[in-house]
Amino acid sequence: MGAIRDIAERLFTGELSTREAHPLMPTGEHEELADGVMFFRWMANYTAVKTSDGLVLIDTGAYFNYGGTVEMLRRFSPDRVNTAIYTHGHVDHACGMPALADEAQQKKVARPRVVGHRAVQARFDRYKRTAGYNSCINTRQFNRPAQWPTEYVYPDTYFDHQLNVVAGDMRFECHHARGETDDHCWVYIPQRKVLCTGDFIIWAAPNAGNPQKVQRYAREWAEALRAMAKTGAEVLLPGHGYPVFGAIKVRQVLNDTANYLQALYDQTNEMMNAGAPLDEILHAVKPPAALAEKPWLRPVYDEPEFIVRNIWRLEGGWYDGQPSHLKPALEAEQAREIAAMAGGVGNLVAHALQKLEAGDLRLACHIADWAVGAAPDDRPAHEARMRIYQARALSEESTMAHGVFRAAVRESAEKLGVEPPPDDRSF
Repeated sequence: MGAIRDIAERLFTGELSTREAHPLMPTGEHEELADGVMFFRWMANYTAVKTSDGLVLIDTGAYFNYGGTVEMLRRFSPDRVNTAIYTHGHVDHACGMPALADEAQQKKVARPRVVGHRAVQARFDRYKRTAGYNSCINTRQFNRPAQWPTEYVYPDTYFDHQLNVVAGDMRFECHHARGETDDHCWVYIPQRKVLCTGDFIIWAAPNAGNPQKVQRYAREWAEALRAMAKTGAEVLLPGHGYPVFGAIKVRQVLNDTANYLQALYDQTNEMMNAGAPLDEILHAVKPPAALAEKPWLRPVYDEPEFIVRNIWRLEGGWYDGQPSHLKPALEAEQAREIAAMAGGVGNLVAHALQKLEAGDLRLACHIADWAVGAAPDDRPAHEARMRIYQARALSEESTMAHGVFRAAVRESAEKLGVEPPPDDRSF
């Protein structure tokens, strides 16, 4: 048994946790998992398949380590890359392509054909318009500086619903479905019974709620997973994390993830239809306990509360049901009024620290933000805010919550002119 298979089995049984083997950690491992099918364990995984017409890639790696994409690929095969299929246009999956195009030019061979869903074009266009914004939010999300790319290789071949890509005697069945993105597809290789899911599966709770990114589609995501479960695949290669081996295990992971999403959608939809406001729904809707404990559904990246928000946004818009939120006063004005009612910023700071000591981090964060909002230059307010958000960040399991709360720590530390407290989380 190879290293990847061994780790995959230990993850499936729960012997190894996704906190120890985080699905976003780029290990650089690679292993041939079926005849001529090489899986590369990168920040976003990619797969290379040998055919008599050259290599076919499913995804191409990320923009910030695309040199490694080519280097690892060439350890597997010197063959020309015939085709690259984008499972979607996210920059950790599609932005290794410029390096592959450069390699083709240097070798004076034809550039690989690129295949993707029709909506990839609009995504890349939007990414160019919003490069600065995306640099900001990715710096915050991943707790490290990020420079958004502006170079993209657009698909040569677009499809809308389904496309069979043929290379030599191999067929790659590309199926579009909305899930993490509107341009997503999953790829089945029937000759090898290999399923490449893209980010429909990431060895974590589905990334269906990311608070800093555009709309996600939980209900349609669940439908796509059920369709994949009917393929008879014996190997599942996810967009992040480790593979799943064996037809029974593959179906279990796909159906469990579908049921997890469907449960969140159904609960949210039922409460929306009953007229409940978003605040009530956020604190009431939970995934089924039996599914939430599955090793492949731990909230180490996204989390259920964020998924519920995205379901609300898709089905109900941005108004949350609280009338004062429709046309609110400036938050700084609200904070000053709250501080005045509390008898001053000092009282807010003291109360925030009391909530911290009591372990009520949600309320402590609200109060600390009011204190800083009312007095943006107040040192005790920022000192308290830094302490509170440091505790909040360390208490969180998901990458997304941790990143946002660590950003607050850094903001207050910068205001104070001090180094932020250390953080031992890489994701």
